[in-house]
Amino acid sequence: MRGIKIKTAMQSNEKNNSYFPIIDIIKAAACIMIFLYHCNTILPDNWKFLTLLGQDMGNNFFFMVSGFALAGSIDRTDWKGFPKWYFKRLIRILPITAIAYTGSYFMGFYSFADMSQIITVFIYPTLYWFVSAILLYYIILFILAKTANEKVLFIIETALFVLFVIFSERLERLYIIGLIAMIMGYMVKKNIDKSEQSGKDIFIIFVLLGFFITKSFNIKYLTNILSDLCVLIAGASLLIIGQRNNERLSDFFSVRKPLKAVIKYVGGMALPLYLVQSFCSGYIGYMISLSIPFPRSFLINFLIVWGIGTILYFISNIPMKFL
Repeated sequence: MRGIKIKTAMQSNEKNNSYFPIIDIIKAAACIMIFLYHCNTILPDNWKFLTLLGQDMGNNFFFMVSGFALAGSIDRTDWKGFPKWYFKRLIRILPITAIAYTGSYFMGFYSFADMSQIITVFIYPTLYWFVSAILLYYIILFILAKTANEKVLFIIETALFVLFVIFSERLERLYIIGLIAMIMGYMVKKNIDKSEQSGKDIFIIFVLLGFFITKSFNIKYLTNILSDLCVLIAGASLLIIGQRNNERLSDFFSVRKPLKAVIKYVGGMALPLYLVQSFCSGYIGYMISLSIPFPRSFLINFLIVWGIGTILYFISNIPMKFL
């Protein structure tokens, strides 16, 4: 009987450790931040504070938590298994991206006069840079995980941050800081100290609170570079706290399944929502705001973006049922 109890307890712990609620929590938060940021053409000036956390924070939180979540699957996959590993991720991204590009085409954002333009939108897009970044980051992260040790990864991260400081173009900076965030998320998952350190957790929480307060009030002395660096530190700190307290978080959500389902849904909406709102919030939402006053314009835009995004969300999950 004792052996059975021990075995059951071990299975229970393995089950708890295989799911990290902090991943869904951060993804859901990032999703909401990104959505609000893209509503900057709809929100009146006295509501613009809702967009402050969206651009750098939402994107980098998403990339960081992606690197954190991918660590396990990368470790379980050898070089021969890479094509299948990558295909499983492509099949969730490409179909809904194709739908989004088709919608963008009919709305006049792209005019595919020749085949070269179809390639261009994936290599250096002006609208859906987020998608091309993910497709590229997956390959880079897998290669680095299989070939580079901790010290090399740290050197690469440092070199990337130097490039981030040097480059002045906005799109290049977004690509670089996103890759930095994803690699950092992977490194956090691989090197985190799993021992209980509640005192350090409390210190980290105070650091995070100070950062969020500073960021929310848009303190002037925070330069863009320092702000992005703080975002990376904040994201890594949240992942560390979440993993150290994974058992308690798992127990919390195990008895609150509706809440868990909502958070998983919102977190899973990050890419579908981004694809929709890139032109909906920026164009359709703006047109709505010209004829309909706030907050009704915001509500209508919310229903359009989240409604179409939900359809794409379910479409993206269809291929996974056959893999």
